[in-house]
Order: sequence, then structure tokens, then C-alpha cells
Amino acid sequence: MNYTDAVRKTVVIGVSFSHTKPGDPMHPLAAFEDPSKEAWSVFVRTRTGLLPETSSLYLFETEADAKAFLKEHPVGSEIELIRHEVDLRQINFVRGSIDRRFAPRGGGGDGDSPLAFDVLDQAGLSSYRSGVSKLVLDAVGPKRIENLKSQFGENWTVAAVYEYCCLNLPSSSPAYVAALYQFHYYITLDDFAAGYFWRDLETLVHGVESAALHSLEMRKKAGIAGSEKSAQARHTRRTDLMRAMEKVAKNNPDICELGPEAVAKLAIKICADESPALWKQGRGQVLEYIGEIRRGEAGGELKARFEAMFGIKPLRRLPLKDRSA
Repeated sequence: MNYTDAVRKTVVIGVSFSHTKPGDPMHPLAAFEDPSKEAWSVFVRTRTGLLPETSSLYLFETEADAKAFLKEHPVGSEIELIRHEVDLRQINFVRGSIDRRFAPRGGGGDGDSPLAFDVLDQAGLSSYRSGVSKLVLDAVGPKRIENLKSQFGENWTVAAVYEYCCLNLPSSSPAYVAALYQFHYYITLDDFAAGYFWRDLETLVHGVESAALHSLEMRKKAGIAGSEKSAQARHTRRTDLMRAMEKVAKNNPDICELGPEAVAKLAIKICADESPALWKQGRGQVLEYIGEIRRGEAGGELKARFEAMFGIKPLRRLPLKDRSA
């Protein structure tokens, strides 16, 4: 995984269009240098990954430009949130928010996470060994670094990395989320927000959200979501699989240390022997069933039974193979 790439897709779920003239109640006078100009406004509702929907306003000085934007971004299309050349206004906005100790916040509450350090290290932005990277130092500049040192003391490195990420990386990239987590943990001292981004970082790095989206897409393509009969059969198979896994674990408790997939391989044999008609289909989807149970898509009861069996806790660090890459 490249930790500086966006992980979530932002999709248009709704658009609206309006035209205003100077004097109209909703005319954006401050949007253009010439307040006598007409304005064409496009309101876009988007959803990024599985996050709640958000709204954005795009202003245009000509009707042709507005309609071209509408044509390029119909409902269902993806908007690429790619950073282009950064202008002075954007730099001043980001620096002003950092100086005021302001950053986007979510909700949560947990302690320091080594995972954030691992992600920023692999992204080439900072590390335990060498501190802030030359890439960040060159981008932020010596004058700004001195300013950050005077404001934040030893935590200036956190502010510098966050500033770089704000101006250069997609907001759904793991590196951006790691930097945002650290900014709240060390500078705003907002443990509630820090905990939210700590969990969001784990979601992005360990593929929980991408797995959920893949599962939803696969089910949509297969027509499972639209078939009540198929949905019921899927529910029954997941329940049957969980019961068989518990049976395997009861007979040999140590098997759980090998992980859910190992237990499921033994459990599926029990399922097929006990309910051959039910398992004529679905044996190839066992890993999907496990993922749905783990994430709670199969219901809170199955998720609780799964966690009781395997003692599932969020990973706080990258797997060793990733950290050594």
C-alpha cells in the first residue's frame, strides 16, 4: 500500500444548479473580484467511502463553464480529490488553521498509536530515527519551521508534517489521517478527535473499509441485495458457519490461535455434512461470510460471538511484513 494515495472514492450522489445576479439574496458577492458579475452555482452532494455524505459549492462566472462541470460530474461519477498546484491563499488558510490549533475533528478517544508513526515513516514524511524528512523540510521552508518551533516547541515536527499533508495529499490517504491524528493528540490535545482518527487510520490501513465496499459491490453484482430468498440463505449460512466454528473451537480451543480462516476450513466440513442442501452453494464465499461477521454486517450477535471466540482487538501497528518493506 502507498500511504500517500487516497483510499476512499468520492462519488457524486446529487447535484443542483442555480443562476444569480447582483442584488439577488443568494448572490455570492465575495466570490469574484467584480461584484457586478452574474454567478452560476453548482451544489454537489458527495459520499466518500462509507462516510456520511457532504455538500460542496462550486461557483462559475459563465453558464458554459457551469454546464461543462455538470456534464463532467453526473450523479454516480467519481470526483478525484487530487492535489494540484498549491496557491498562496490555500497555504495561508492551512497555516492560519494550524497556528490557531484547528484541524478537522471526528469523535473517539484513545491513547498514542505507534501505527501513525509507522505510516508516516513508510510514507517518507517522518520517522523515529531521523525525524522530519527532507521532503517535508524543503516544502515547509526554514522560515516557517522557525515559526512552528516558536509556537509548538518540540511538537513542531507534528505541525510541519500535518501542514505538508494538508497541502499535498488526499484527505483519505493514510498519511494524511496519521498526521491529523498526531496533530490532535499532541497539539490540540483533543483526545476525542484523536481517537476517532486513530480508528479511521486502522480502518484504512488494514483494509476494513475496502473489504466492506468490495463485499457490497460483489453482492450487488450477484443480485443478492435484491433477492429476499438469497439474502435469507446467506443469513442462514453465516449463522450455520458461526455455530460450526464454535463447535470446532470447543473441541480444540487452541485452534483459535491459528485465526478465523483456519477454524472456518474445519467448520465448513461440518456445515456441508449437516446441511448439504444449504451448502450446495456458498462454500466459495466463506471468507466473505467471515468478513461480514467480523465487521458486524451479519448482525451484532454474530459479531459478539466471533469476538468472544478470537478476542479480536484493533491492530495498533502495521504487520511486520509491511513495516520491513
